[in-house]
Amino acid sequence: MNLIELKGIHFGYDTHQVAILDDLHLSVNHGECHCISGATGCGKSSLLHLIAGELSRPFEGEMIRHPALMVGLVMQDPNVQVLRQSVGAEIAFALENLGTPSVKMLEKVQQALRRVGLYISIDTPVDVLSLGQKYRLMLAAQLVFEPNLLLLDEPWTQLDNHGVQELYFVLKSLLSDGVAIVMVEHHPQAFGTLISHLWQLEQGKLVAGLYLPSVPREHKLNVTAAKATTSESCAEERVRISPHRFQFTGRETLFRCANTLSLAAGEIVALVGDNGSGKSSLLKALAGIQADIGQLPFSVLGKRPKLGIYGPNLSLLLQRPNRQLFEQTVLTEMQFSLRRFKLPLTRAEQMLAQLSLMGLAAASPHKLSYGQQHIIALASLACLTPKVLLLDDPFAGLDSVHCEKVWQLLLQLRQQGCAILLSSHREMSLDDVDRVWHIESGFLLDRSESMEQSYAG
Repeated sequence: MNLIELKGIHFGYDTHQVAILDDLHLSVNHGECHCISGATGCGKSSLLHLIAGELSRPFEGEMIRHPALMVGLVMQDPNVQVLRQSVGAEIAFALENLGTPSVKMLEKVQQALRRVGLYISIDTPVDVLSLGQKYRLMLAAQLVFEPNLLLLDEPWTQLDNHGVQELYFVLKSLLSDGVAIVMVEHHPQAFGTLISHLWQLEQGKLVAGLYLPSVPREHKLNVTAAKATTSESCAEERVRISPHRFQFTGRETLFRCANTLSLAAGEIVALVGDNGSGKSSLLKALAGIQADIGQLPFSVLGKRPKLGIYGPNLSLLLQRPNRQLFEQTVLTEMQFSLRRFKLPLTRAEQMLAQLSLMGLAAASPHKLSYGQQHIIALASLACLTPKVLLLDDPFAGLDSVHCEKVWQLLLQLRQQGCAILLSSHREMSLDDVDRVWHIESGFLLDRSESMEQSYAG
C-alpha cells in the first residue's frame, strides 16, 4: 500500500475562478523522492498543503492515506509555522504533543539541530534568526518526530549553497531509511540525483518531466537585455557606508566594515552572504527601520537613515513580502503609495500591464502565492520610481519567466537613475550587476575588483 495516493483531485479557492488542481493523480511510496516544478502561482504550495491535510476548503476526488502515515511540512515562509519563542521550545513542541518523556527531549532536540546544520543554543530566540536559519529550524522541528513523509516547499530559495548541500545529505539519509519526500522546487537540479519522480504542474495536472541528474552551477539570472549604460549625470552618490562595526545591542558583532562603500545613481550592486550573515539587517538599517543597532555611519540621500524622512525617494522590499501587503485587491495595493505621495494612479495599471499581471488586478494579494506576492510588492515600489531601491532577495519564489520580468524592471529603473542594492545568498556575476559586496568571515567588503581579476585570468 502506498503511503499516500491522490485520485482525480479537483480543488480551487474560488468558485468563480479556474481550479488550480484539476483531475490530479499522484502516488507516493516509501523511499521515493518526488519533485514538483511549475510556473509561479500554479498551485504547487496548495498541493503540499492538501497532502498535509491543512487546506480549509473542501476538495473533490479521493485521497487514500496509509494508516501509519505521519507527515512533516516545511512551508516556503517558515515564519508562519513558528509557535514558540526559543529554538529549543519550537523543536520540542511536536515531542510534547506526542507525549515524549521530558528526559528524552533534550537529546532529540539537539540531534535534530545538528542534523540540519544549525549549531546554535537551544535558548536562542527564534526572532533573531534569519529566514534561511528559520527554514532549517522548521526542518529540524519536523524531523524530530520522525515523519515517514516529508514535504518541502522551495528549500533552494531559502537556503544558501552550504545549507543546500547539508540538506542534500540529510534527504539522502532519509530516503535510505525509507522516508518519502515530496518537494516543490523551481531548481530541481540542486537535488537531481535524489529525485526519483520529476513532475511539472500544468493546468492543474501533474505531467512527467525530464530527469535532471546534474547539480546546478552558481545562480545566474536569465538576462537577455544588455546592461544599461550609466551616464556621467547619474554618478551622484546615493548611499555611503563608512567603516563601522555592525552589531545589535548586547550581542556579538555580526560583521565589520573596514573601508568606505558607496552606491551611486544608476548602479545595481549585489549584497551577497550566507544565511544569518546580516544582509537583511543591513538593508533595514539603511532604510532606518532596524532597531537595537545604535547610530551607524550611514548616509542615504545625504541624510542619516530614519523612518519617514525619504518619502517616495527610498523603497525597501522586505524578505517577507506579505508583511507589506494589506489592501483588498492587487490594483488598490499598487495604488496605495501612489495615492499617498500624490503620484499618478495610472502608473499602477501601466506597471501591471508591463509585467503581464493585469489578470491579478482584482485578486486579493493575501491569496497569492509567495512568488506572486514578491513580484506585486516589488512592482508597487517600482511605481514610485524611487532614487534608492533596497531589495531583500527579490527573486525568491519566482520561476525563470518572472525572474526575467523582475530583472527587466530593474534595468528600466537603473536607466532612470535609480540606485539599487539587492541581497542574495548566492554569488552573482558582474555581467548582471555593476559591483558585488560580500559579507564573509565577519567582514563587509567590495569584492568586485578581485572578481574582475579572476574573470580576466
